[in-house]
Amino acid sequence: MLKNQNALAQIATSQQQKSEDLFRLTEPGMAQAEDFYSKLASGDPAAIMRAIGPAAGQIEQAATGATKNVMETAPAGGEKNLALANIQAGRGAEVGKVGSEAYLKAPAALASLAGQGVGESISAAGTGVSGLSAASSGLASLGGLQIEQAQFQAQQKGSMLGGLGTIAQTVGSVASSQIGGLSWTDALAALA
Repeated sequence: MLKNQNALAQIATSQQQKSEDLFRLTEPGMAQAEDFYSKLASGDPAAIMRAIGPAAGQIEQAATGATKNVMETAPAGGEKNLALANIQAGRGAEVGKVGSEAYLKAPAALASLAGQGVGESISAAGTGVSGLSAASSGLASLGGLQIEQAQFQAQQKGSMLGGLGTIAQTVGSVASSQIGGLSWTDALAALA
């Protein structure tokens, strides 16, 4: 029986380590994505333009091609001038639309990020907690206090990470649905 309990304790310890390794592996990417979406959510025009640069470049190429086509094929006159004006208006509208979408969808993206990495880490920690629970029930009579302490710490970590993920998802969802024409800081102030 002691051999099985030791094996369970080793599995639990391994799962706890895997949970920590997973968090360390995903944290840099999550931090980078959080930084990216936080800048978009701030409403900083320069950050938004950097983010939409590739899409804006494609829109510009399409408008340039359309302008060239009108210039080469349309007869001179009012129709040609109107066609050229419509191309430029459409170009501006499309770039503006892409920028607005980037800004308005940033809070939801932040909320989604908050739930992803935390959920994976909680899952691995939960597996470790289950193993610790099974091991501690057998070892309690043999002085398994260290395992109980490790289980408690893993549960605290899981509870904290789960709570943070839920809070971040809720704030992001509420901010996303209520942001309307508000700046990110005004939206946060409205949520307070």
